[in-house]
Amino acid sequence: MSLAEPARGLPATEALEVWRTACADSGCATRTGSETRTLADAVGRVTAEPVLAMRSCPAFTSAAMDGIAVHAVETGEGAVLTDFVVIDTGDPMPEGYDAVVMREYVTHTDGKAEVSVAARVHQHVRRIGEDITAGEQLLPAGHRLRPFDVAAAAAAGHENLTVHQAPRVTIIPTGDEIRPIGSELQPGEILDTNSLMLAAQARELGCLARTTEVVPDDPKLLLAAVQDAATTADLVVLIAGSSAGREDHTASVVARAGRLCVHGVAVRPGHPVVLGVAGRTPVLGAPGYPVSAALTFEIFAAPLLAGLQGTTPPVRPTVTARLSLNVTSAVAGEDWIRVRLDRDGEELVATPMDRRAGVLTSLVHADGLLVVAAGVAGHAAGERVQVRLLGS
Repeated sequence: MSLAEPARGLPATEALEVWRTACADSGCATRTGSETRTLADAVGRVTAEPVLAMRSCPAFTSAAMDGIAVHAVETGEGAVLTDFVVIDTGDPMPEGYDAVVMREYVTHTDGKAEVSVAARVHQHVRRIGEDITAGEQLLPAGHRLRPFDVAAAAAAGHENLTVHQAPRVTIIPTGDEIRPIGSELQPGEILDTNSLMLAAQARELGCLARTTEVVPDDPKLLLAAVQDAATTADLVVLIAGSSAGREDHTASVVARAGRLCVHGVAVRPGHPVVLGVAGRTPVLGAPGYPVSAALTFEIFAAPLLAGLQGTTPPVRPTVTARLSLNVTSAVAGEDWIRVRLDRDGEELVATPMDRRAGVLTSLVHADGLLVVAAGVAGHAAGERVQVRLLGS
């Protein structure tokens, strides 16, 4: 295969590898740079270096419950104590005391405390470093930060963290018939919902997403838009025009902008995807049908964008479900089939939904995706299959 000859009909994993190799050969960035962010602004970003605890938490031995600090050996059912200290949750433990009896089990009379239970050594006591020990690795490099991660970092003494810069994604909607959201549509015109969706998918992955104005089906204008976007973006997404119609220019435009690597993959929906490079920037030509656009972004863009941040893309949780209907599949490639999940007693039942690539609401109402592997003709009703969840 010559450099001018794109790969066609490859499985998704092979197509992704061809694209990555072409990106590397073209000098595309393999990682975004790093920057310092406050903890409040770091959620969703990926750590660029390990996060080490700067202090222990708790930093002192403290009470874990409201009650009295005692010497455990002196306690027992009905024991009357004169040597105790009233203490609240979080208070430092007094020197020499080794347990706390909860307030509910203490009766105070004339300066004495009668306890109704025996205490064990260290009962209801938080010791130094119980949660975090100074010097330990709290988080590894390549970890996407969650709300409780930054709270732990704060407890460990951090105010800022070093994270990878957010990849910049530029989305270019195309088509003479495409109109911005909010437009009054005339017959034959279509709202630009794909840009909204793909930009949101990019932001979910910790990226900065920018959408250009709609570019008409003019090869010169499309080429100029791709070349301009490639000067500042880490990924350019060109929407529609990836098939073989009279106004489908994406493949030829990507070839003129740099290198066309892949045109068409063995995945449905999403078969006519385009993968290439413009200068030193990867370009994804997403099909115009919304389901195809969403799934090809997940299959191809998500791994690339995660790699730029030194991490891996999110993995959808899977469940086992029994098919309610027969499912047929094109043996030549993967089929990503939207399914609805229902319960039949303790068992989940998967019902295939509308498989047309233009039915966006099939994703809205679907609970998961059944991926039928290449070479498999389908699955029979009653068969138990793995479903990748789209939500909870």
